[in-house]
Amino acid sequence: MTDPAGGPPAPQGSGNWQTPPPPAPGGFQPGGFQPAPVAAGPAPGVAYADLTNRIIAAVIDGVILWVVWAVVAGVVLSGIALSGGFGMLLIVGVVLGVIWAVGTAAYFVYTWTTMRASPGQKILKLETVNAGDGATLTRDQAIKRWAFLFGPTAAATVLSNVIGLVGTLLSLAALGYIIFLVYTISKDSRRQGFHDVQASTVVVKRLA
Repeated sequence: MTDPAGGPPAPQGSGNWQTPPPPAPGGFQPGGFQPAPVAAGPAPGVAYADLTNRIIAAVIDGVILWVVWAVVAGVVLSGIALSGGFGMLLIVGVVLGVIWAVGTAAYFVYTWTTMRASPGQKILKLETVNAGDGATLTRDQAIKRWAFLFGPTAAATVLSNVIGLVGTLLSLAALGYIIFLVYTISKDSRRQGFHDVQASTVVVKRLA
């Protein structure tokens, strides 16, 4: 991670962060919908990112991805219309779902491991880093975080084009999972969601 006072990124395991504080009482345990108090930042000039900024960053990333996917989908569907191959619409729906899943994985894994943040996060001065020392995520770590963050939604997107009503129910389940992630973020003192805990990551904000 870039040293808070400036300088080159710190190597993995450099240990330049303070020892993480213990979770707030209750952690992920049910205890109402009041957010847990936010712990002090891991280093001078760095704070744990609040939920509102993270949601805004996610919306920005979602818009970027949706615009790109809409262009791709428009090209594919236009090609089918011109060729008269409407009988392949089911297959195309599955293919587009897979493209969406692979595209989001590539988008986030690449930006987390090379820019330390997605474009939406960059705009808000947020970074997704290793929870232990603030180092840049490894590729495996980024893939794991994506899988726990977007995996259920990506699977529901693909399956909804195959199994109809059951796919719709899966989509509702995916929405419930997203709400669960938001809840776990709000109840943790370092704002680590369930997906962050699984991948040993944390989202921080630069104060300067």
